[in-house]
Amino acid sequence: MGYLISAHALKSEPDLAKLQALPKGVSWAVYRDDDARSWYVDTFATGTKHDWPFTCVSTFSFLPRDLPQNLSQLSRVYEALDSARLADGFDRTFLNLNLLLSSILQLPVLSFYSDDEGHDFACLSQNGTLNRLRCECYDIELIYRHGKTEIQPLRIKDDDFVPTDLAGLHSPETGISVLERDKDHSSLLHLIAGEEVSSFLGTSKPPLGLGSFGGIEKPPTMVATNAPPSTKAHRAQETRPWWRFW
Repeated sequence: MGYLISAHALKSEPDLAKLQALPKGVSWAVYRDDDARSWYVDTFATGTKHDWPFTCVSTFSFLPRDLPQNLSQLSRVYEALDSARLADGFDRTFLNLNLLLSSILQLPVLSFYSDDEGHDFACLSQNGTLNRLRCECYDIELIYRHGKTEIQPLRIKDDDFVPTDLAGLHSPETGISVLERDKDHSSLLHLIAGEEVSSFLGTSKPPLGLGSFGGIEKPPTMVATNAPPSTKAHRAQETRPWWRFW
């Protein structure tokens, strides 16, 4: 995943003691961004190589892959995407981690991961309940809000483009609507993650270098971590921004 940025954003300072309730296999670090007045939790698998913060989407095998029963409509959509071999952009484990974090912290948590290889995912939950999700799966943009799911087919300018047909999922009475293919696909970097995080935090531009190939010049400050001192996540405190070492 090139130019990958992944984090869990918060608008208020988390209770660090509550993060101890995360499963033992989850290591974490908390960062404060004074400019955006926001906090970020970086999560990664304990004992694995983690060179720089916000640069990995850990797939924790001990977290459930299946979604909660109250998100059954999203499970239906995921199954359809999986059948079309497009489910790579919809990480259910990452969504379940978001739900777990918001439940533990009792705060709204906006989790996201995005790169330049077609992954662009963001979800917002509060107290363990999903409020909003938006992601891109090739020519499909998926939007979940107010308990309903919208499937937005995208137009892609490619002579070999074969559109994905999910019309069979259209069932407004069960909360799933398939819209017309009247929206163009955008090649902008980190588009969905950048828009969702900016909207959540109320910032004029996306934080953490989202939307930029050049990164950011002023990294957030690490407040605390449960990772051992040898973990390279601690190198976020180096004088140079971490991406300068790539």
